[in-house]
Amino acid sequence: MSQQKSQATLQRRNLVLESIRRLSGKNLRWVTGREIVQDLKAQGYAVEIHNIRRDLKALLPLHPQLEVNDNSKGYGNPINGLPHGYRWIGTDVEPATGLTLPEALSLVMVERYLSQSLPVLLTQSLHDLFQKAQQTLDLHKKSQVTHWPEKITVIQPAQTLLSPSIDSIVLSIVHEALLKERQIQVCYQSIYHKIGKEKNYRLHPLGLIQRGPITYLVAMANDYEDAYLYALHRIISAQLLDEASRQNDDFDLNVYAQKQGHFGSGETIFFKARIVDHLAATLSETPLHKSQVIMEDDKPGYKILQAELANTWQLRWWILGEGERIEVIEPKSLHDDVVNTISLTLQQYE
Repeated sequence: MSQQKSQATLQRRNLVLESIRRLSGKNLRWVTGREIVQDLKAQGYAVEIHNIRRDLKALLPLHPQLEVNDNSKGYGNPINGLPHGYRWIGTDVEPATGLTLPEALSLVMVERYLSQSLPVLLTQSLHDLFQKAQQTLDLHKKSQVTHWPEKITVIQPAQTLLSPSIDSIVLSIVHEALLKERQIQVCYQSIYHKIGKEKNYRLHPLGLIQRGPITYLVAMANDYEDAYLYALHRIISAQLLDEASRQNDDFDLNVYAQKQGHFGSGETIFFKARIVDHLAATLSETPLHKSQVIMEDDKPGYKILQAELANTWQLRWWILGEGERIEVIEPKSLHDDVVNTISLTLQQYE
């Protein structure tokens, strides 16, 4: 037997023990072989009754906590109403099962899509667990569940940008400061300043915002009460301080992200635009906002769009990206900004 097959068999047997313990419950009812098969198949394992029979035959001599009711002569009809089954009677000892397929799959997906949002200290401790999760999937290639990561991917609906490089020490210190609610002293390079114009700040961290490829630290600087965004890749150095960071009870990271995370004023505006029918069809499926209303227009091939939207850079980028498919009507200030941008753009191509 190959090493990989041997590991798969060992893990399956551990899961058989876990299934018996869980299904048997506190009342220690007898669990049949077919119930074990159904339980493991529900978790995504490709098993049959003959696999379970062999596994239980091998497990019985090794685990005194595992009992068998064999008064029904194998897997035939039960005698005296008692089915041929198994139960785990060890109240202080539980079988070591490792990861189940659903657990392994969840961890693999977490590592792929959410690892950048996890604290560095936690990610380091989870490294072995992530590795074990991938090994668990590799051991059960016959199961359809293990192929799920190959059947899903995520793309961004905008131009892809490579993530900037973040100093690993800075990242670790920022995460630790957030977790422990401590101040940090940083040397920061603003994008608007020339090289050599670094500034030193004593920051009171409030949270992190992941905006596309860039991670921003939301923090209050020095003795100021207003929160600002600091791109982590522009923090040249950081030092964790002993002093506790100031906390703002009225601060809500999600609300702040919606207003400031896309830049711009974030204030709500009444947005009105003329859009082509094809764009109207798209927005009817994926609205800009729950307040969105699409109405008929006097101009053939067009619709009128109305919605209450946040005044952000992202809104302007979306409008400019739609090009000739949209004409901003209100507010006039936004209309004028778009016209001015298009005029300047045309000058670049003359």
